[in-house]
Amino acid sequence: MTFRYGLIQCHSMAARAFTILIFMLPHGLLAKDKPERAGADKQQNTELRQSELPDPSFSPRGSFRGPLEITHIARFDNLPRRMFLEPHLISPGSVRTLGLSFVSLFDQTLRGINDAELQETAALSLARVAREKLQDISGSSDILLQHLESHSNLRVRFACARALVNADWQQSGAALLNMDEYADDSQRLWIDPALARWKVLAAADIWRQRLEFDTETTVAVSLACDGLAALGDAQALELLTSVLNDNLLAYDKRMAAAKAICVLAPDMALTQADLFTGGSVPERILEIELLSSSKPVAHARLFSLCGDVSDGVAAAAWTTLFRLNPDALLPAVATGGNHRDAFIRMTAARMMRLFPDAERAGWLHEQLSDKHLEVRNVAREMLSLVAEEQPALRDGIMALTGDTLTANSENWQGIEQSLLLLGQLRAAQFSDRCVPLLQHPRNEVLVTSAWLLHLFPDQAVEEAVRKHLLRNEEMFKNADLPRAGADIGEQSSYLIQCAGLMRLKDMQKFLEPNFSKFEPGGVHKRAAAMWALGLLHEHDPAPDLTASLLARLADRVPPPGIPPEHAEVRRMSAVALGLMHATTAVPGLLEAYKIDSSDTVIPDSARWSLGMVGEPLLDSLKPVLLHVGGWRLSPFGD
Repeated sequence: MTFRYGLIQCHSMAARAFTILIFMLPHGLLAKDKPERAGADKQQNTELRQSELPDPSFSPRGSFRGPLEITHIARFDNLPRRMFLEPHLISPGSVRTLGLSFVSLFDQTLRGINDAELQETAALSLARVAREKLQDISGSSDILLQHLESHSNLRVRFACARALVNADWQQSGAALLNMDEYADDSQRLWIDPALARWKVLAAADIWRQRLEFDTETTVAVSLACDGLAALGDAQALELLTSVLNDNLLAYDKRMAAAKAICVLAPDMALTQADLFTGGSVPERILEIELLSSSKPVAHARLFSLCGDVSDGVAAAAWTTLFRLNPDALLPAVATGGNHRDAFIRMTAARMMRLFPDAERAGWLHEQLSDKHLEVRNVAREMLSLVAEEQPALRDGIMALTGDTLTANSENWQGIEQSLLLLGQLRAAQFSDRCVPLLQHPRNEVLVTSAWLLHLFPDQAVEEAVRKHLLRNEEMFKNADLPRAGADIGEQSSYLIQCAGLMRLKDMQKFLEPNFSKFEPGGVHKRAAAMWALGLLHEHDPAPDLTASLLARLADRVPPPGIPPEHAEVRRMSAVALGLMHATTAVPGLLEAYKIDSSDTVIPDSARWSLGMVGEPLLDSLKPVLLHVGGWRLSPFGD
């Protein structure tokens, strides 16, 4: 294939590096070029969850029974909301694309243009294509390998090497090894792992040589140790031992040697570990690395180090032994749960999940009040798993957790985690205990308690829901009150959803002011009002309400000086029209389906609502195509 290209001439190589390069492909090829997805993106797209389909009998009410995805570090302002889960509509996502002509251009530049700078750029571009899995570059492997082996310019050779490594082209192993003598640390960081992964045995000779010289960098020696361990090179043990025991070497070099010795010769590692017993903190951590094998005697020694006076040493021993043999930690679980080091407390929490009983469930419950944010979140996750995996312990866990809601209000950490856990356990019987918490001084509690109420609406507390919604509204009107702000808005958003789920029709007048963009309380509060109004008028498309919702849905380009409506408010307006079965809203819903951006979920919401009002089901939304840009070499017309 012949390529035509144009290059703006410059007076120096430095200037030419910044020149805009425009390459012109034959017209016939450009006419049939189509963006192609990367293989990984194709796979991701096929696994993408689909939005819920419209069902005329759909009617959110009562306790929520669907899946709840709570982040590892749960925060009160980022909890799952029923208005976004019922119906469960999702963005189709995006797919990164690259025109086929790009790879062809890069390939032909390598094959047909005798300019080192352009060839380097083309090779680095192919490296990026392979790294980002945009397309298959195996068709260029031959020319990349040819330049790697014989090109006169080192920069071109390294660029070709990078492309072949990113493409995992194992046939280039021998040529890649020859580049070691020219490589610096930044290049060895990707060359050495590839050689180890491809099992290039000849690399062991170069790596052993590195261990012989004190002048080699820490990065070079560490990579050599890792590579020798990956190749199973027992010939290197003597050199590795000399590195390990050289007190004058950088500590990271010694640590890498200890790791390699433990992999290659566990018995020798045990013997070497004896040399560091009772030494300094760094030496005891070296000892732990040398004991990181499957040997029972090594595990016994690791267990003794779990009680080390140094928190760093003890934590390293705990995490290492937990990875290798959790059973060996059982005798220390009780003390580990109260250890002053957070990593040890988290490891103990994970141990309690692996070996659960009533007593350990109680210990886990105590950790819900831990001062460390991640420890208490891990404890909650472990308790949730124990309750799911051990039905006999479930009732006891829920009883302890429910009791926390009436405990000392200063224990806000434990109360917040208890509320989250009860939501995960689908515990619908604690609404009465949530009501007093709606006035808690901490946002984490006052919002999360409203969240739990909205998951399990209880008619017994409907008056409390009304009272707190009205109270919050008064606080917004009196901005000098200390609790007015985004936290109260978040609480109101959940209470509004709760009111809608309980069909508190007398709250309509309270909800209608949220049609105004300037209503205080935040976006979530206003979006919740749209959803709740749809529930209050389920199968009842009141003309005035329909018109107000359509106005919010259509507010894309407002008059100058006024911002457009928030996407979440527009999205919930579309859903509300579907809940109401508002047939007169069809034109507005069709418009939203056709012109709004799919990442806002507004088109999918409109599609769902059109189905709810009896319209034929429209095509599902396609992922947004994101054309990858920023290439220094670019085909003409792309």
